[in-house]
Amino acid sequence: MITLIATLKAKPGKEQLLYEECANIVKLVRTNEPGCLMYEPHISVEDNKEIIFVEKYEDQVAFDLHTTTTYFKAFAAKFDQLLAEPLHLKFLKELE
Repeated sequence: MITLIATLKAKPGKEQLLYEECANIVKLVRTNEPGCLMYEPHISVEDNKEIIFVEKYEDQVAFDLHTTTTYFKAFAAKFDQLLAEPLHLKFLKELE
């Protein structure tokens, strides 16, 4: 299983656009990616410009599929316009 935290920080004034883009991709992922077990966006209570996704995938194949979908690529293509800093990914390993 692959678990990760993805952090996106909106440029000032782009918060609502980022929220909308996140809501759109969530629908697409949940509908089209059975190997994605969790795809939950959250807004930081400390900074409303920060969106944090908690993601879980069955395996590397499911994660790779996610990153190569046309809708993820379209979302990522908007990062320069929407994000104040690069997307940050933190991969996690379950404590056994």
